[in-house]
Formats: sequence, structure tokens, C-alpha cells
Amino acid sequence: MSNSHTNPIGRIAGQLNAYRDWASLAQQQTGKNLVTQIREIRALQSTGGQCGISDYYEYGLYNDSYLMGRGRQDFLGWRLQAKFSLALNPRYAVLPACDKTVFMQMASAAGLPVAPVRACFHRATRISDALGLHLKSREEVGAFMRDPSIYPMFGKPAFSQQGYGSAYLASYDPTADSLSLLDGQAISVDNFLKRLDHSVDSRYHKPECGYLFQQSLTLAPEIRAFTNWAAICGVRVICLNGPDGVQPIRAIWKVATPPNHVDNFSLGKNGNYLANVDLATGEVSRMVGGFWPKTQTFKTHPGSGHAVDGFQLPGWNQVMDACRRAGAVFPLMKIHHWDFALTDQGPMMLELNDVGGTEIAQVHGHGLLTVETREFLKRHANTQAHPWVKAL
Repeated sequence: MSNSHTNPIGRIAGQLNAYRDWASLAQQQTGKNLVTQIREIRALQSTGGQCGISDYYEYGLYNDSYLMGRGRQDFLGWRLQAKFSLALNPRYAVLPACDKTVFMQMASAAGLPVAPVRACFHRATRISDALGLHLKSREEVGAFMRDPSIYPMFGKPAFSQQGYGSAYLASYDPTADSLSLLDGQAISVDNFLKRLDHSVDSRYHKPECGYLFQQSLTLAPEIRAFTNWAAICGVRVICLNGPDGVQPIRAIWKVATPPNHVDNFSLGKNGNYLANVDLATGEVSRMVGGFWPKTQTFKTHPGSGHAVDGFQLPGWNQVMDACRRAGAVFPLMKIHHWDFALTDQGPMMLELNDVGGTEIAQVHGHGLLTVETREFLKRHANTQAHPWVKAL
């Protein structure tokens, strides 16, 4: 029997079935027939954002009442998802966004509000004090992790994307020589130590850059009451960083749900939510659990019953202030994708991302290619390597 994942004909048939399903759902939600949908999809070719069929459905571009700003012409398609940031961030400038040890040293020295690091595994002879206790070998890490008094804490690779290799470490069981995780599962210390030398996923995790053990963060009480879950729910803030200063252009709240210890959306497959955030006020609205047309907006949080619209993220002015201060610290990166934790000690920067997921920034009816963003791209993007910018 042929496998649709390896058979090109099977893949095409599966995609056509998905399109047919999406078109049917779009018609049920808006009343637009297939002819109208096809006409609108074709019109996307002239908007400059290179949106296609999947963008039209997954961002809800078929639903006029859902869209904000100028509507469909503001949206960035999947073909430009990575290119959007690559055009603005030269490869020689992005090391702080790739290596968390580098980021921690630069951000700490600049006085930015970063999450404290308790210890760092790194094979260098000497590292910065900003990285906490220096652990130089697997044996030293093993001894460190077998101390019950250090828990809870959060572990994450210095080079990792989408949470690969990270773990919320709740406690240590000396009888079983194992670590208890936030979701109730356990992993032996020896098995955990393997990720110091062997990649969990070679696409996203580079173990040679080291491993950080971060002080456990406690959610702001308002956030804990809203989510009814202990995992950190980060805010992603996207900022344009030009000579006139930092301009935040979009904020998204990533709401973790049980049993997830990280808030990564991962195209909706983890069950986490995304909520729209008003840049001026920090108020939340439009929480969704996936991409259109197979998702919905939640009026209340399914786990706590807390009302979504109007919920105020605590410390919002501090978040905006940190974003603006960070512009001068990382001046050659012209677009910053920040992740903040909202803790009981105030907002803390978790990391700076280079190629942030633009899909999560557009699922709430806002497109990223506004008039202001297009003008910024024309002034600061590498148009020689990215000629698509000239077509905006």
C-alpha cells in the first residue's frame, strides 16, 4: 500500500482534500461560495505579500468581518515568513538571538530585565558570571542536578528553537535518581544528561553551545488565575529597530495549557492558545486555539472560565520600556522578536528571536505588511538579496 507521505500523488490528493474542506468551512462561516473565494485568492497575487491558498484560509482572509487594518493586502504569506526577518537581520548580527549565553551576557551588562540563570554547562575554561555557576563537564552537571535543594528550575539549551531540549524540572527523586517534570512524568538524570552532548533534534538543537539552568519563575498572580496552570505564558513582541528608535508592531500572548511546560504554539498541534494584545494598553482579545478555518475564538479560557476580552497583562509599560531600551543593545538587528515572561517579580526577557514565527502574529486578523512596515523594509532591508521587497 502506498504511503501518502512519500507518494507525490497521495500528497497532492491529500492537499486537494484539505482545500476542499477549508473552502466548505469558509462558506459555512461567511456565506462566500467557491467562485468568490477563488477570485479573492487570485487577487492576493497583486498585494506584494505573496499570500497563497493556505494563507487565505489559515489566517481567515475569507472573513471580511474578522480582518483589521487594510485587510488582506496587509498579510505576509508563508513564502516570505523567514525572508521577512532575513531581509532585515544580517547574518553577522544575529548571534545573540541564536546563542542564549551570548544574549544573557549582553543583556545583563546592559541592565535589561532578563530571567536569572542559576548555572550553565559550557566546556569553555571560563565564562561570564552572568551565566551563574560554571559547570564544565557532564559529571559536574550530574552532581549539580542531584542536589534536591536547587529545585524547581527550568533547563534549556543555549541553542534551541521551539523548546527542543528544554524542560521544567520540578524536583529530584534520589531513590530513583530521576527528575520529576511539570506534567508529572519523570526522566532519569542519566537520560537527561544525554542532551548535553547529543542533539534532541539536529534542526533546532545544537548541544555544543551549552545548556542553561534558569531560576524557576513564578507567574504573576493575575496570569496564574487566568490560566489555572503553572507554565510560563510568554508574550511575543515584534519590534522594528531603526535609527529613530524602536517601533513595536505586534504583540501576541502565548497561553500554555496542561500538560505543556512550554508555551510554543507549534502550528496549533500542542493545544496551546494565542491571544491578541493591544500594544497601547496590554489588553487581551481574540484568543484562538489554532488556524482558521478549523479554529474558533474563545470568549473565556476553557480551563479557568476567565473572560478573555479586556484581560490586562500585568507590567505592560515595563514590557514596552524594555523593548525600546533593547534597540540600542542590538542595533544591527533591524527586527526583534522578543519573548517575555510575566512573573510575580515583573516582566522578564526570556530570549531574542531572529526569525520569529510570523504566522502567530497574523492569526488574529492583523497583517504585518502595513504601510509603515513596507516603508521600513524599503529603507532598511537588504534588497539585493531580497528583491521581493522592491515589489512592495
